[in-house]
Amino acid sequence: MVSKVVGQSARKIVSLLEKFPKDRIKHNATFRTSQIERFCNIGGVAIPKDVTEEKDKQLQAKNGTLKINTDKIKKVIYSKKEEKPANYQKDIFTEDILTQQYKSLKNIYESKWEKYYKIDKKLLVPKGNPNYYHRLMTDLNKGGQVKEGLFTAFKTILTGKY
Repeated sequence: MVSKVVGQSARKIVSLLEKFPKDRIKHNATFRTSQIERFCNIGGVAIPKDVTEEKDKQLQAKNGTLKINTDKIKKVIYSKKEEKPANYQKDIFTEDILTQQYKSLKNIYESKWEKYYKIDKKLLVPKGNPNYYHRLMTDLNKGGQVKEGLFTAFKTILTGKY
């Protein structure tokens, strides 16, 4: 059974994770949703509705690209083995471990290390290819969905510069 302190710590972590921005590029799994689901299970908290909807979308996208049904394969492989109880990992997490997790996630959320270790302009705009970082960031901001035009693609191939 989950103690009250562990449950409260897990709730704090889940509330912090809900503040994290959604990923701009769609993946099969995102850090935010996987961690919210993980800490909800640890703390005995109900998984938020938006997280379950996002997970369903991820599963649909994943199933659209995969032809093999992995659930059936897992059932065949793991049905013969002894299954672990649903709460087997809950005993691992103590109050100290969860407070460390909370501090780490808070540092990531507040961009503590980004502010502490500032990136120099020489890295952002290298002399050999000054447009590289700018093009990379514009592509990421568009979510990786917009494709390069035909003319710019040929220009990139011929000149070798981004």
